[in-house]
Amino acid sequence: METLADYIRWVKDLDFDAYPFREADAVVLCNIVYYDLSSVFADGKAAHTVSDCLPMIEAGNTKLMITGGDLGNGEVFEAAARSKRFGGIVMTDYEDVFSVETPVQFAAATFRAPSFSFVAYRGTDASVAGWRESCMISFTETEAQRRALAYAERVIDGGAWYIAGHSKGANNAQYAACLLSESKWAQVKHVYLLDGPGFCPGVLDPALTQRIDAKSTRIVPEFDVIGKLFEPSITDTRIVKSNRSGILQHSPASWLIEYGDFAAAEQNDPLSCRISRLMGDWLDSIPQNDRPVFIDELFEAAHADGTQSLDEIDLDRLESILLKITGVSVTTKKSMAKLPKQVISSAIPPAGQTKLQKLRSMLNDLRIQSAGMVLLGAVIFLISGVLFEVTTMAIIAGFAVLQLVLMIRRMIRNKGRFDEMRGRIFVLIVIFALAAILCFKEQALFLVGSGLYGILCLALAYYAVVLGIKKRERDFLRALNFIEGAVIGLYGLAFLLIPQSVVRPVAITLAACVALDGVLRFGCWAVCSMLARRAEKGR
Repeated sequence: METLADYIRWVKDLDFDAYPFREADAVVLCNIVYYDLSSVFADGKAAHTVSDCLPMIEAGNTKLMITGGDLGNGEVFEAAARSKRFGGIVMTDYEDVFSVETPVQFAAATFRAPSFSFVAYRGTDASVAGWRESCMISFTETEAQRRALAYAERVIDGGAWYIAGHSKGANNAQYAACLLSESKWAQVKHVYLLDGPGFCPGVLDPALTQRIDAKSTRIVPEFDVIGKLFEPSITDTRIVKSNRSGILQHSPASWLIEYGDFAAAEQNDPLSCRISRLMGDWLDSIPQNDRPVFIDELFEAAHADGTQSLDEIDLDRLESILLKITGVSVTTKKSMAKLPKQVISSAIPPAGQTKLQKLRSMLNDLRIQSAGMVLLGAVIFLISGVLFEVTTMAIIAGFAVLQLVLMIRRMIRNKGRFDEMRGRIFVLIVIFALAAILCFKEQALFLVGSGLYGILCLALAYYAVVLGIKKRERDFLRALNFIEGAVIGLYGLAFLLIPQSVVRPVAITLAACVALDGVLRFGCWAVCSMLARRAEKGR
């Protein structure tokens, strides 16, 4: 199988009369529009060929406007510019609009060949403003969508036309095609939607897509997450293979080609389907009226320290963003809290599963839980003596070192200035003072350590009880979770209250209880394995 760049090198000397336009050509043109072409059009001319981009490529001045960096996009662009097939295509009506205040991130170009014209919309770049606007499709029509429609209405002027886009560009293409005037729509030969989200039902009627269905093709990779958000209902939907893994398959430059067409995959990756359902359920759990507040405050936190691009976010900036998020409204905090809850609930088998499916799911859970409990028991036993104090000190020292490294990095970035550093310096002094006290003050290390482990045990107890409530498909497992939660909760209280002299025996008994719990779960796993085999034989 070949890559998109290999395909270009294979067809480079064939014009569109010798080898008619196909899906791979649409993806190539959508890849080109991901580049900032303003330097090409800086001479004031209204039209340039794709080959005119070669000096910019050779000088290393091509700027890829895409999240995640170059995943083969540069190779595709250069191969297209050097080929006869794409090099002679004329680019016109290049438009690139960006604003943090609105917000809007929109770019499009028209490609004109003797036998067709092609409108390509750019997807989301790495800018914070661009991602903010992309998230806005969950509660409103965006400025980029409106510009996409206005652009298509303006440039379509007779002949055979294609409309296409990738990612957010696909959403813009869908919006423009669905709302295009009848006279303009009659000139559109085909629409290509490349792994992009559809319309939010509460914002735009998904039934609008029926108008374009007969003349549309939707292409998504095996690991598809972006394209499943408000998934467009297009009859001709293709799932293609990629030479990348996970979310990196979103890059169209990674899609594989076989005999001139995209290599077909049988179905989407199961993990991507689970992630998509999780994200969809989480989004559905947030009322539409709350979404504007959530999106605005989330991205305002990212903008607060001057961050303009996702590529700028490192550990230092991430820490700053998280600190800003702590001050957001209750609405946003509730929206964010629903995501981990959704993750937990998604781990519970849905009610619609068959008994055999539930049994298999529980079988996998029990095996993992059993091993985890035995391992946790061993860890608790090891830290019950001197290691109890050592691990406590290691945790605090590690946190102090991390804070010191982050502060030094920020000082270097600020060229030694202490602006906005007083709070961080104060926190660092407090942490080191605490570390010093723990080293030299009698029983201080024990008090902090027992407090940390007590709180950890109470948190585990809460998790066990909540999980026990949700596991309604097997009463004995629910009972086991409740007992486990009660026992660990009592040990958590014990760690907070008992004197130092009895910590070790209490910790040893806790280790034994946890390990015994693991053994009981292993016994449940053995029983369930036998039931699963019997169920398989009875089918």
